[in-house]
Amino acid sequence: MVLFLGSCSEETPPIDPADDSNTDSIQKSVQATATPSSLGGLFLYGSNMGAYSGWSDQQVAELLMGNSARNIAGAGVNSLRPAMYDYFVQQWGYNVRLDAFETYRQLGGKDHTIFLNGPSEAHRDQTRYCNGIQSQTFANLYEPIWSSKGKVNTKNYYANYVYNVVKTYGPYVKYWEVWNEPDYTDNWAATQTWAKSDPKPCDLPNFSAPIQAYVRMLRITHEIVEYLDKDGLVCVGGLGYPGFLDAILRNTDNPNKGSVNTNYPKKGGEWFDCLSYHVYPMYDLGSKRNSDAAAAAVVTHKNEFQTVLNKYSYNGTSHPKKTFIVTEVNIPRKAINGYIGGNDVQRNFLIKAAILAQKAGIRALYIYGPAESAPLAQATAPHQAMGFYQNITSGPYQATITPGGIAWRTVSRLLKSRQYDPTKTANLHLPSNVDGGAFYATNDKSYMYVLWAKTNGTSETATAKYSFPASFNIKTASQFSWENKQSHVSGTIALTGSPVFIKP
Repeated sequence: MVLFLGSCSEETPPIDPADDSNTDSIQKSVQATATPSSLGGLFLYGSNMGAYSGWSDQQVAELLMGNSARNIAGAGVNSLRPAMYDYFVQQWGYNVRLDAFETYRQLGGKDHTIFLNGPSEAHRDQTRYCNGIQSQTFANLYEPIWSSKGKVNTKNYYANYVYNVVKTYGPYVKYWEVWNEPDYTDNWAATQTWAKSDPKPCDLPNFSAPIQAYVRMLRITHEIVEYLDKDGLVCVGGLGYPGFLDAILRNTDNPNKGSVNTNYPKKGGEWFDCLSYHVYPMYDLGSKRNSDAAAAAVVTHKNEFQTVLNKYSYNGTSHPKKTFIVTEVNIPRKAINGYIGGNDVQRNFLIKAAILAQKAGIRALYIYGPAESAPLAQATAPHQAMGFYQNITSGPYQATITPGGIAWRTVSRLLKSRQYDPTKTANLHLPSNVDGGAFYATNDKSYMYVLWAKTNGTSETATAKYSFPASFNIKTASQFSWENKQSHVSGTIALTGSPVFIKP
């Protein structure tokens, strides 16, 4: 654990694995001379934002992304997920966070995600769709989106809000996420019916409106982003249930039961490019409470959503495939109420989740959250024990990084400029008790390999032996631990349940 700003005596100095000045004895393997095909693209090592007394958004970003000018090592984050609520910008103006986003850029942040949410009371729908519960969404959704070509209709409150946010922050943002957890529910049984019958507003406390209103918001957002931000992607917002996705895909934005007509010609799948989902694996694991099972759950959720997309031909043939991002994910640093938790399992999970996500074609993970929301000894719910830093109790820049924060910093530092190579990974011929992947850097045409022994049951203790195939011509290499500590390896490599990074 390290106190940032000031002395970092407990921290291993960061090592640049591309620096060969202290590794003259290492025999280099034969590296590729041309960029491999089918690379996975650069991955985003993201974080949600948080509010802490006495801290500005810029200072929280420094804690996450690092700032060498202030001797802040950071947690390896290179993309952020802040909210931009309508009620906030109505009070403070649309430019209120421009300075913050420029700071994020200067710190190395890119391709951020903004979730669009939170109407002001003056813009909130007054309809009560059930049991006297007022809608959480915007009024005037069915006003025309445009008053004339290229001019947004200010009477459509949501359209006007989206237009101004996208126009202001488009240069910094890649993913426009429509709402945060619109399918959040206290009625799990209801979710089992959503694949065939539309969700009831009463079962959606974060939205409290018909599914057609949500599709309408996707349509509005898509039309505006397409006009203002050609590189931006519209995302469904932090979904938890495949049944809700099914309801989006089978409905238009027609308030008359989502039917197709000339005014409502397209169903929901036509109005988004990206599927954002949330996954907290501790709720899915049963008796398999280990980091490999937790990381695999991230991919399992993606596959469940893809199954629904396939049902409606969003598979790259009839319709384009959707981009996937995960905008909330983590497991706790403490075992609470029988759920998985602990320092070792959390740090192993964070690295493994980043690797498996890239292998599954997921473009980003946004970790929840910057800091734990309670002192660890007092945490009574899993979400209180999640964060890159321990509970923050004082102003900038007093914060103590967790092992999970160190692990995320390491995987980001070593891989953020590298792309997953599925062909090279297949050529590793990993045995059934080993997992990992190969990652390629286009700048120096080099590879780095991430390997670990698979864990089982409720233990993070695992061992395995691995030797690179002779065709790789790797005799000796540098090995980096989850803490970015360097050692040298040769021949057969002894692996544990904690991932290691190997650079020939």
